[in-house]
Amino acid sequence: MQNIFPLNLLLTARGSKVFVEIKSGDTFNGMIELVDKFMNVKLLNVIHTSKDGQQFVQLNEMYIKGSSIKSFRLQSATIDKALEEAEIYNQQQKDERSKKQKFGGRQQKQKQNK
Repeated sequence: MQNIFPLNLLLTARGSKVFVEIKSGDTFNGMIELVDKFMNVKLLNVIHTSKDGQQFVQLNEMYIKGSSIKSFRLQSATIDKALEEAEIYNQQQKDERSKKQKFGGRQQKQKQNK
């Protein structure tokens, strides 16, 4: 199984539905529009549920600061897509390393011949 950094997972999740729980216990269901390097997120078409589950508020958009987020729940298709992207990235990195090793080896031989 591939390791995925949380930020990469969220970047992959842009445009998909997400469930966010913040440290106060309130929850937000919506679609991720934006994510930054601090894991701040902007959600669209949001349903905010209070900690006690008694109050529901529908919002067009919501900005949630990354430091206040307790957890994310993503769709399994989003996680699968992130795994595929991580695998492709790792393969590209592996290919680049092997090219550099081959090229570096040739370059060293040329220097020795001179």
